[in-house]
Amino acid sequence: MSPRLETVRRSWCALLLGVAASLMVAASVAAQAVTPSTRTVEGRVRRPMGERGDSTGMGPTRGVWVTLHRVARDSAGPIDSVRTDEAGRYRFRYQPWGTSDAVYFASTTFGGIAYFTAPLRTQNASGDDAEITVFDTTSRTFPMSIKGRHLIVSKSDSTEMRTVIEVFEVSNDSLSTLVAADGDAPAPTWSMGVPAAARDLRANEGEISPEAFVAQPGRVSVFAPIAPGVKQIAFSYKLPNSSFPLALRSYGGAVVFEVLLEEPQGTVKAEGFTAVDPVTLEGRNFRRFLAQDVRPDVPLVIDLPSSATPGRNLYIAGLLVAVGFLMMLALTRSMQRAASKRGTVAPTLRPREPVIPIADRLAQEIAALDATFARQESPSESVRIAYQQRRAELKDALAQALAGLPVEQ
Repeated sequence: MSPRLETVRRSWCALLLGVAASLMVAASVAAQAVTPSTRTVEGRVRRPMGERGDSTGMGPTRGVWVTLHRVARDSAGPIDSVRTDEAGRYRFRYQPWGTSDAVYFASTTFGGIAYFTAPLRTQNASGDDAEITVFDTTSRTFPMSIKGRHLIVSKSDSTEMRTVIEVFEVSNDSLSTLVAADGDAPAPTWSMGVPAAARDLRANEGEISPEAFVAQPGRVSVFAPIAPGVKQIAFSYKLPNSSFPLALRSYGGAVVFEVLLEEPQGTVKAEGFTAVDPVTLEGRNFRRFLAQDVRPDVPLVIDLPSSATPGRNLYIAGLLVAVGFLMMLALTRSMQRAASKRGTVAPTLRPREPVIPIADRLAQEIAALDATFARQESPSESVRIAYQQRRAELKDALAQALAGLPVEQ
């Protein structure tokens, strides 16, 4: 074999070895991403027992099935089930798989009502993270306290209508889950009056299924179970401009009552309401009026200037995420974590777009660079030098990423 052919052969061998090494690194990193180490879940299912319970009034729920679930873009469903022991304990051992957006959680059904843990994010979930509190059910209706009420009124749109959003944080302060009674005309678990002129009433993003939401003239009703703790109920409707000034009542009162008006000249006239600093939501400005410890059935009037100027439609989804909930966050969390009044609710699981780890991207870029260089029959010396320099930079960056160090590209 001529020296030139021997040189070419050695160059190709070295190049192929580099490609193979890069692919092995990429495969190793990808394998680590989709087959992490085994996880465990050790928790309890408990319910209020009164004097028969422990010092917190809680006791074990024996012999109920607990199911481990997986929800992701590639698939969703139960992956394992086990019965609780005499102490109400359960344990799962599982291996995560598939896409990185997968969410795992445990659930049980008690009295026909499903109760859930929060998403299991740690390697070994236990304690409060894996505890499920269940409750006896009752169909005897009782008043729910309103911890927060948020009312948002948009500008007038091209049809001379205004969109109104109402968000309630409703608290079941008992030790029973309220359910709608069976029958031809069951009583709702929660109900609220709305203006008689309201049109296009519908449930919005919240913790109530649209199937459990019923709109009638002048009233909305909920027939979903309401467990102890705080539940968010949100709905929207449209009102013609002729409905303003709008006269409302506080009905069941509220610990915090917030009104947001997109009209710069809008006002709220009611006992205890004060204008506070305006807020900007989704790039839109709102006047803000706030009241605390509002008594039941207090009258209020929302006065808006008459306007024939077409406005833009209200961004309902963005507002529901942003408005008013920071005020109630501490209160909601503390009530949900209270052992005797904890009502877990099925999490709203929103798959997120997968984020490719930096190490994966670097390994893929090395492999692509090697493959591109290998396809060149006779690369020039400048091309070879540029290839070698870029490959060295990527290898250094990959080593930093695998070592957990920040990477600059």
